[in-house]
Amino acid sequence: MSQADTVLQYVGKNIRFFRDQSQLSQQELADRAGVSRRTIAALETGQVNISLAKLDAIAAVLAVDFKRIVSAPELSESAIVDTLAWQGKDQDSHATLLAAVPTHTQTELWRWSLAVGEEYCAEADSKGWQELIYVLEGELSLEFENETRVICAGQSILFKSDVLYRYVNRGTCVLKFIRNVLY
Repeated sequence: MSQADTVLQYVGKNIRFFRDQSQLSQQELADRAGVSRRTIAALETGQVNISLAKLDAIAAVLAVDFKRIVSAPELSESAIVDTLAWQGKDQDSHATLLAAVPTHTQTELWRWSLAVGEEYCAEADSKGWQELIYVLEGELSLEFENETRVICAGQSILFKSDVLYRYVNRGTCVLKFIRNVLY
């Protein structure tokens, strides 16, 4: 089974599950989401790829977040999802949901780079703040008081940032990562 088939299988099963929980018929869901009943039926059987906007509209009607529609059920409580959410006709055309985190009031998106041997010592944020990091290139050593986590290119990490921590590039090339600050 290809990765595209797998995500469509999750989408179909999840839509059916949440539709049943909401006690909606396929037609009622279709009407409220602005799609055809045929589309809902095809989605539930894994036979159609749909735009992310329409999938988001279906999730809104079902009162679940987008992550829960596209992810395997066992990932429902995990912030790190790494799930293919859309596949184009060509295998090089795709969208992958890397992570999803609920926030209270603010989200910041940062692009960081650290030269080899460079470090950044962070002050603790207020209680309730978190960081979601995705490493683009290199290897990030994320150092806490009693633990060091190494995050390689293509990996993500979510952590509570109300503690002292530092970013360190102990690798052999420039480190580049995306940092999301969430509250």
